[in-house]
Amino acid sequence: MAPFAVCAERSLLGAEDLGASPSVADIRIVGGPPNAAIEQELRSADRALIQAIAANDHLAAARLLDPEFTWIDRDGRSRAKSDLVNRIGLLSANPDANITLQNYGRVALLTGTHRLTPDDAPALFARVWVRLPSGWRLLLYQETSPADSSVKDAGYGVTRAQWPAPCDNPCNSLPYKPLSSDAQEIVASFMAGEKAVFDRDAGAASRILGDDVVFVTPGRAQPMDKAQRIATMRNFRPTGQVDLPPAVASMALWVFGNAAVMSADEESPSGEMLRATRLWAKRDGQWQLTFSQQTLVQ
Repeated sequence: MAPFAVCAERSLLGAEDLGASPSVADIRIVGGPPNAAIEQELRSADRALIQAIAANDHLAAARLLDPEFTWIDRDGRSRAKSDLVNRIGLLSANPDANITLQNYGRVALLTGTHRLTPDDAPALFARVWVRLPSGWRLLLYQETSPADSSVKDAGYGVTRAQWPAPCDNPCNSLPYKPLSSDAQEIVASFMAGEKAVFDRDAGAASRILGDDVVFVTPGRAQPMDKAQRIATMRNFRPTGQVDLPPAVASMALWVFGNAAVMSADEESPSGEMLRATRLWAKRDGQWQLTFSQQTLVQ
């Protein structure tokens, strides 16, 4: 995906943990169908990738990257596989900590924290792996610099406006044409979720958000869980004002059985640009949002 072209409180960010070097046993598994063999394959692939990056072995790393791989760095820059295969060292970081593995079958999510080089700045990361016939391949790798701990919520991407205010994109339309019934359902769930937030409809939002959902945003020091997200929606808002969500500028969507990966470039009415990764899981016939991470484009 070309940048702006076409197109969590599961683990806490602790300063004392950011320098830790976890072993395989330190990866916490949360939810998903248990399958020890598949989880071992995934952890081996992730470990091999990190080792290849550390050794600047672009051939070994390239074999583990999906053809559509995209890396979103802490500044919101988006790079494709072709941009990185000969510069794989750009992905280097200090050892991962607070690692959590969420298994969705053919999609797996690894999240955690690490410090970036060369300035030792903290970052929250997400690595989205997909299981292909050839094995596990990394599809998306995103890093987000957390807000200072003194900032409660910077609210990047959200613009306050006077009521009545329209919310066409992303509440009712998107610059994306779904090509399958699953994609249509996911897009419908996404728009319904954005409209629920715009309308402050906690009941509707609760049905679309998975109980295990995690939000990582550049406006908060720590990820946010479902209860916190709903509480934010219910917070007092001045009479006659609404919060406009960022519009989707471009979108990509990959469906893998009962799991899906969404990547989007977003722009707020005030001009802030963000890049977002979202994961969806089909549960009891409904697509629910299970993970969302945004990075502010600097």
